[in-house]
Amino acid sequence: MIDFTICALTNLFRIVLIDRFVSIFSGKDGGKKKGKLVVCGCFFIVNTALYWKFHIAWINIFSNLIGISAIVCLYTKSIKTILFVTSTVYLINCGCDVAVFSLFTDYQDGKTYDQVYAVIVLFLILICELLTEKIITIRKNSKDAQNFPLILVPLCSIAVIWFLIYSGACEGRETAIVSIGLLVINFLMLYLYNLLLRSILHKYETEMLKQKVQVYANQLDVIRQSEEKIKVLRHDMKHHMNELKLLANRYGIVEIQEYINHMEAYIQNPNEIVSSGNMEIDSVLNYMLRKAREELETVIVKVMLPEKVKHTFEINVLIGNLLENAIEAARKTDKKYLNVNIALKRGVLKIRVENSFLPTELVKEKQAGMENFLTTKEAKQQHGIGLKSVRKIVEAYNGTMEAAPQNDIFCVNLILYMAKVENEI
Repeated sequence: MIDFTICALTNLFRIVLIDRFVSIFSGKDGGKKKGKLVVCGCFFIVNTALYWKFHIAWINIFSNLIGISAIVCLYTKSIKTILFVTSTVYLINCGCDVAVFSLFTDYQDGKTYDQVYAVIVLFLILICELLTEKIITIRKNSKDAQNFPLILVPLCSIAVIWFLIYSGACEGRETAIVSIGLLVINFLMLYLYNLLLRSILHKYETEMLKQKVQVYANQLDVIRQSEEKIKVLRHDMKHHMNELKLLANRYGIVEIQEYINHMEAYIQNPNEIVSSGNMEIDSVLNYMLRKAREELETVIVKVMLPEKVKHTFEINVLIGNLLENAIEAARKTDKKYLNVNIALKRGVLKIRVENSFLPTELVKEKQAGMENFLTTKEAKQQHGIGLKSVRKIVEAYNGTMEAAPQNDIFCVNLILYMAKVENEI
């Protein structure tokens, strides 16, 4: 029973080392964990059963080659790579087997041997794996694997087993128990090493990510400053162009007038409908209003916001929800009308959205004493004026919300009491 336990443990540990070998040679992860567990589990059961039943070399060779190639297939689909990695990993395992059994036993095919020698083979394979890992990481100019001190653990384990065998200090059963203990120690050592390595890599990747974010933030700041300078230049250019146009009109120089008109058309940014100075809110407004101008006939916009506004995310949620519903309702009408007015003064944010609508599209509903207007569409929660997210934000700022139809125009008024902001209008 002890011999079978050692056989199973050594085979399990060996398959773990084979997977590590393949991972080192391929330089990548083996895909889904479930698939790897299934393949390695089948390899372990079949290989252990065949070895324990027959003890025949060619059967072991065949089962090991099939199992190793199955693990390699989890990492790559290239036939050349599969053949190379499979043969390399097997030769390392076979070399360790031959080295141990030729030194310590008189090997004969079909004969059973003390499983303690299999433990020595496993420790030798572990040493080869650690050395291979270090060599490959050195060639890649990487410092991830600092595992030279770890080699001392399996080396010491081999020395302990060798001493027990040849000194006669322990009987066979006691040597087997010590071997099991050494197997567990080496397995835990490798497991803890992997955990430590992953932790270090995760910390390193986190630091690198922070640096990249900082670099991108600095670059975005540079871009923002450049855009601000361009906006100032464009604004000044408009004044200069108007002055030149007045002079050209005064003296009746048609060529200069036409040239100035072409310049004005060229410096205009057609995608910039709103330019309040607040980049986040302007982005949402320009996106929604550009969509409105494509679908509607009349779009009126007036926005007065400071460059720095607190709670920008909540404001964007309000604007996005209101404009999306307003555009959706207005595009179904013949009038196709939208009027947006947004202003922040003395900590009070006022938003007014007017749009044309079809009266048949709305249904009144009272909830908790408040009158909501819902769409007649089947997906009522995704449409209409009574959006829960809008009402929650309004309530959070102790604000008010009024939504009411006026003839064929639907009007929404929001008042939110925001915190004081810098550069307030």
